[in-house]
Amino acid sequence: MDSDYLRIRPDLKTLRDPYGGMEYVVVPPIIPDWAIISATKGDRNGGITTLSGRSDRVLAMAARKTIAVVEELVEPDQVLPGLHEVYCAPVHIDAVVLAPGGAHPTDCPGRYAIDAAHMAAYVAAAKDESSFQAYLETYILEPRDHAAYLAKVGFKTHGK
Repeated sequence: MDSDYLRIRPDLKTLRDPYGGMEYVVVPPIIPDWAIISATKGDRNGGITTLSGRSDRVLAMAARKTIAVVEELVEPDQVLPGLHEVYCAPVHIDAVVLAPGGAHPTDCPGRYAIDAAHMAAYVAAAKDESSFQAYLETYILEPRDHAAYLAKVGFKTHGK
C-alpha cells in the first residue's frame, strides 16, 4: 500500500476484506488466448492429470483455449491423479495431443529427467541471433516431426 504501484498502475484496485477489515491490492486477471501444457496422462474426452507442483491446471482454467500434450493416452476411468498430480476436467481442455517426450528438454517427473546438456546448449545459443537461428534450424525447423526431433536429441521414450 505504501508503494508507487497504485499511482503508476491504474488497473490495480484496492478492496476491503469484509470479514477482517484489512485493505488489499487486487490485480486484474490475465486471460491468455492459448495455453499449451504438459500432462502425464489424458483421455480422448480431455480429462488429464498434471503435476501438482506446477500451475498447469490454473493456466488451463484461465486460458480461452488449452492444448494438453500428454505422455500417455488412457481410458477415461484411468485418468486418476497419482502422488503429486492433480486432475483437470475436460471442460478446461480443448485438445489432447499424445506426444511421449513432449516436455523435452524439460522434465516429466517419474518418466524422465531434465536434459541439462540440451538446456545448456539452448542457453548458450540464445546469447546471440546467429547462434540462436542455428539452434532453431537444427532442433525446430529441420526435424520433420516429433519423432525426428526426439531421434535428433537422442531421447528414448518410456519403455523403449
